[in-house]
Amino acid sequence: MNRTRLLFGLMAFLFFSSCGSDALFRQDQDTPNGWNLKDTLRFSLDKTIESPSDIYIHLRNNQEYPFSNIFLVVGLRAGDSLIEQDTLEYPMAKPNGEWLGTGYSTIKESKLWWKSNWQTTDTTLYHFDIAQANRANGLEEGAEQLAGIISVGLSIETRTK
Repeated sequence: MNRTRLLFGLMAFLFFSSCGSDALFRQDQDTPNGWNLKDTLRFSLDKTIESPSDIYIHLRNNQEYPFSNIFLVVGLRAGDSLIEQDTLEYPMAKPNGEWLGTGYSTIKESKLWWKSNWQTTDTTLYHFDIAQANRANGLEEGAEQLAGIISVGLSIETRTK
């Protein structure tokens, strides 16, 4: 029995260690009580990305998320200078209400593409700002929390062909 467990453990270790990510950078921030309309999440990169890379936004949501899509305002800063800013819309659910993303329970993670072929030009400190821009008509004053988004992340990954 112990040999079987040892063999299984070794196989599992080899499998998971060979399934590494191509992420050069990944940061996540939890939003356990919802994502406030006024909260801009900042991700800071303090290293050089020398090869062309893709930038992704990672959203984890649960069943409390009230919409089938999400609107994000994403900005890229070098130091204090705004380089660019985009307003993005991503689907979060299929038309039948089934959540998109990966995961086996009520929590799903969506990996949303933002930029491709990006790389740094120098050792400047880069900041990525992400704010949500969802609005619901007819909400009461003070309803500023976007329920159901439990974490937001950003990754920079080696570009795949």
